[in-house]
Amino acid sequence: MTPPTPRFLGLSTLALTCAAALVATAGTAQAAPAPAAPELAAADNVEILVEPEVSAELPGVRGSGSAEEPLADAVVADVLAEQGAGIAALDAQDKDVRVDIREASDGSAFGVAIVAVPVGSEEAPEAWLFAADHTAQGWEVGLEGSAEFSDILGGSDLLDAEQREAVATATDPEQDVTAATYIGVGLPFAIGTSMIMTGGPHGWGSGRPYSSVDFAGGNGQARAARGGYAYSLCTGWTRVIHDNGYSTDYYHLENYQWLPGNNVGVGHYLGTQGNSLCAGGSTTGAHIHFGLRAYTDPNAAGWYVPLHGRTLGGWTFVEGAAYGGYVYRNGVGTVYPGGSVYNYGF
Repeated sequence: MTPPTPRFLGLSTLALTCAAALVATAGTAQAAPAPAAPELAAADNVEILVEPEVSAELPGVRGSGSAEEPLADAVVADVLAEQGAGIAALDAQDKDVRVDIREASDGSAFGVAIVAVPVGSEEAPEAWLFAADHTAQGWEVGLEGSAEFSDILGGSDLLDAEQREAVATATDPEQDVTAATYIGVGLPFAIGTSMIMTGGPHGWGSGRPYSSVDFAGGNGQARAARGGYAYSLCTGWTRVIHDNGYSTDYYHLENYQWLPGNNVGVGHYLGTQGNSLCAGGSTTGAHIHFGLRAYTDPNAAGWYVPLHGRTLGGWTFVEGAAYGGYVYRNGVGTVYPGGSVYNYGF
């Protein structure tokens, strides 16, 4: 499967009701009001991506306008709520919102929402899977990490049954997961091989939590740190949703394998270390930007969580200043940024 082709969609014009309609008699049948035209979906910094065959499966709208606009409008509204900012504020920061509608069936939809940042920015892009149900009131949307996402996805006919049930369960913020420093996740390269930790624990973007670490060298290949369902968020950014309450992100990848929800095993090839910026941000030198997310953390459900104190690939991470810190393994020693880290698995 190849990435969908973007379609930029405009705002439909609403017809104004003439004044004579106000004097209609009580016995005259009243037409049902037309749905309000989407406002957010038509913003200059909103991009809707959808294949024609997917668009054809979306519930239609009366009058002019496309079926994907109301869905995109609802998705963007949820994204803005997560951002705590309006669409104009994002535009002022040169940030774009992409709504990539990938599946649609029987009044349900599934896809990816991305807030892209300018290339060269110290900020990082943000992304969520989304699930949506069409109701009499319009589209109800749940972003990944929310109870709504798991409920909508679990109750829909989207995706195949095994994938749908696994992803809905794995991303449920109310799942029962035992808190432990040993989390059953490895490192983003093959078990039994080594790479250079070029940057110790730091933020996915410029701030906390220090959820991310950079690796380079070795054979340069990025591989799944644990099995799960792998989603290409854009060409160079993959998220693997694991079955243990965590997911892992891999950014800047080149020689990229497009994965639209494939069930992959530990060590599955994702791409190679690179400088790809498919959703913006910055990079200095080819590397794998590896981030950890959790769904059961009450303070950050479905969001990046600190590496500090957690054991991945047989090493326990300790944060210091951003990109500093170190990893240690009892009986082996301590590795600081610039040193070689061996992946012991999980």
